[in-house]
Amino acid sequence: MKTFGRNVPRHTEINITSLIDVTFMLVIFFMIGSTFEKPALAVSLPTAASGEVIRRQMHTVTLDDQGLLYLEGERIGEDGLKQRLAGYRQEDPDLRVALDCDGRLAFQRVTEIMDILSAAGVRNVAIRHELPR
Repeated sequence: MKTFGRNVPRHTEINITSLIDVTFMLVIFFMIGSTFEKPALAVSLPTAASGEVIRRQMHTVTLDDQGLLYLEGERIGEDGLKQRLAGYRQEDPDLRVALDCDGRLAFQRVTEIMDILSAAGVRNVAIRHELPR
């Protein structure tokens, strides 16, 4: 038998570099495109029979059942809230704030926070609630 050179054994491999790139692109796409409807803090919202769904960009102020105050899920004091909202209002004069209050919270505390929002110049406040099932 005639040979035309040395027999070199072939090494077969599957190159998955491009597959990994596509996978990472899909992960990034789904991370950016996903929305989270539930708030980060566990707050038992009150129920109301009426209301409307608002689909606009809003900053979220949360009061838990102990009366602790959070802005966008970050614990904050009343003075800090007023300053941060005033800064947001300078950037956006039509600032919208969603107020998430626990249903068991005393109304006096809600009124105090509404006063702080008013003092910061916020005129558009939506109080979130659950619709009855």
